[in-house]
Amino acid sequence: MNYNIDERYNCVVLELKGKIMGGPDAEVFRNTLHELIEEGKNKIIIDLEKVKFMNSSGLGILIGGLKTVRENDGDIKLCNADKKISSLLMVSRLNTVFDHYLSLDEAIAAYD
Repeated sequence: MNYNIDERYNCVVLELKGKIMGGPDAEVFRNTLHELIEEGKNKIIIDLEKVKFMNSSGLGILIGGLKTVRENDGDIKLCNADKKISSLLMVSRLNTVFDHYLSLDEAIAAYD
């Protein structure tokens, strides 16, 4: 898993790329979230547009991130998931835990 970090308006956008499958990526992702939180940035959007595959460990990364951010008075919103990723969120019922938006602009607007 690779990712870019961008700031837009009052949000931090993490644009994930490739396969999200757990392993060492989980620790890197967790550390990134902690750094953002320490900087006072707790309105996070995860852009899934370039994610090609996600397994249950990848879902665990997202859940762990959400728990970390919410414990620090923030939230994570998801956007741009393709049909496969959206189906995975639905089957795992994580669509009831995460706010998901069809576009990045909608996710940013949801924080206003």
